Amino acid sequence: MAQSRTVRGQLHRIGPLLVLAVGVSAIIGAVGLSLGELTAPGPGLWPFIVALLLTGTALVLVVIDDPEDYEPWTSGTARIAGGVAGLAVFIVAFEAIGFLLPAFLMLLLWLRIFGRESWRWAVGLALVGSVGLYLLFDQALGVPFPDDVVAELVGG
Repeated sequence: MAQSRTVRGQLHRIGPLLVLAVGVSAIIGAVGLSLGELTAPGPGLWPFIVALLLTGTALVLVVIDDPEDYEPWTSGTARIAGGVAGLAVFIVAFEAIGFLLPAFLMLLLWLRIFGRESWRWAVGLALVGSVGLYLLFDQALGVPFPDDVVAELVGG
């Protein structure tokens, strides 16, 4: 029982440890880009500096973070985790099938689940939003997107 309480009392350190891991991997990546010299900085210098700050902050949080500063886990926490998971799925789907369908589904999810809009509003706004963003970025601004399955079906 005491072991369970000790482990549970340290769960607040998971976030800073994840940030620490991201910071260390960013430092390694920045060094791989070449830091250069102070008179001639390389492409990895600023990412290196930012990664150092991120890593230092994470180290401080791992050591002195107070568990009383954290909100309790609620159903709202699960909604946030669902939103982050939805973004991860969007990124994978965007790379695989393009922008339109993943953007429509992501907007629909966020409007319906998180925004609590009616189905009529959620579907309409998701459709207008995804097509509008596609036209803005892909067509008007020329931002290169992966090949889009839906755009190819409608001749875009």
